[in-house]
Amino acid sequence: MREKVGTIANTISLFIQNDTSDAQQDSSKSDDNDDNNNTSPNPHNKHMGMHMGRNMSDTAIPYYKALVYYIKLLNRMDMSDIWIINDNHQFLISNNRHHRPVQYNELPPGGVDVINEALQGNIVVADSFSGVLGTPATTAAAPIKGADGSYVGAVSMHSPINEMNNSIHYAIRLLIISSLFAMMIALPASLLVSYYCTEPLRKMKKMVLAIADGKYNIKTNIHQSDEIGELASSFDQMAVKLDEAAKESGRLDKARRIFTANVSHELRTPVAVLRASLEALTSGVIKDETMQKEYHQQMLNETIYLERLVNDMLELSKLQNPDFKIEMSKFILNDLISDAARAMRPFAAAKHIHILTELTLPPAEMTGDYGRLRQMIMVVLDNAIKFSEPGGEIKLQLCLDDQLALLKITDNGCGISPDILPHIFDRFHKVDNERNKKGTGLGLAIAKQIAMRHGIDIKVNSVPNEGSVFTFVFQNLSILSE
Repeated sequence: MREKVGTIANTISLFIQNDTSDAQQDSSKSDDNDDNNNTSPNPHNKHMGMHMGRNMSDTAIPYYKALVYYIKLLNRMDMSDIWIINDNHQFLISNNRHHRPVQYNELPPGGVDVINEALQGNIVVADSFSGVLGTPATTAAAPIKGADGSYVGAVSMHSPINEMNNSIHYAIRLLIISSLFAMMIALPASLLVSYYCTEPLRKMKKMVLAIADGKYNIKTNIHQSDEIGELASSFDQMAVKLDEAAKESGRLDKARRIFTANVSHELRTPVAVLRASLEALTSGVIKDETMQKEYHQQMLNETIYLERLVNDMLELSKLQNPDFKIEMSKFILNDLISDAARAMRPFAAAKHIHILTELTLPPAEMTGDYGRLRQMIMVVLDNAIKFSEPGGEIKLQLCLDDQLALLKITDNGCGISPDILPHIFDRFHKVDNERNKKGTGLGLAIAKQIAMRHGIDIKVNSVPNEGSVFTFVFQNLSILSE
């Protein structure tokens, strides 16, 4: 309130100073006219507006009318009464909204003190006018400066406390109504925003619970380009990987069960033969020496088969272990193929089968495990010999095709049916038990693992009753010369 009445006083001071300036100009013109007419000056016109002791309401000065309008406007806006008093203690403007007009001699001593102190240049706040106003009120008074800087009057503003309370109550009611209205608008919007913000989280929670139950083929179906969308995408990727891991785990578990069953099956027959032979020999039922030798030979064959089976299983287990290191060295691929063919020719000759080699590729150097790669080629040659008819032919061709070295092993045997072809590299898979009685079913599985450890691709084409072609694709070879 102190700052408000001070601002009003400064504004009124500007009105008075403008009024005085115009009055001085009019006085100057009047003096000039008097000089020209040789008449005496009008002292009242000369000092008009210089002192607030005159009755401003009787003048025609435009600034006074503007001042009255300004005071009335303040009364309406501030709900207060504003008085203007000159230095002669005369009320120049007294707009009373809450009480009857008051004369200066009706002011209480405390009110007179407030006016006098304001006329001395001080801004005063007091409640001394409550009695004369007839209602509790707070009064603030401030000095008004004239054109020469002296204090020529005072302005006082009286604010009834009940009006202030009403204003406070009105402001509170307005605040409450505004708050309720804002809540009515904000609540649906907040609920909508909350739904769109929490719905993705509910979907992700549902997905997590489903994953906890082992349901990995589920997605969040959230497509957003913000952080929640990125999180949902990570959840989807996690679910895909978990689903793949679960399928792989199931496949490995199934393979383990099949492997256990196959091993049990492969062991059951030789063990049964050994037991039957031993029981017959120990019981004394077999007395003929020739028969006893046959039993002994059968037992030896079964133990040899068991030894081969155990060795193949150990070999395959080593190759499947990524920590198992193979012996790497540099050698000529052409020499390796010739060596493997030479080692298998005696077995092929026993069935009158010819092994031919066509090494059209210039000498090519590669790095690998010579013994393992020789074993890989011999496994395929052994199968080709087993499943070829006597008098057949097996051809080994080493050539260059589209910058890749290809080794093709072709036979004209019985071939492989299309339904069996995808499984020939599986463990314990046997194509023809009659032709492969001594086989363990692990040879091609071992060959496949050796090829994988060297980055070699194996492709198989086969036509039933016509023969098969095994193609080995070698990479990272160095051709020594053309």
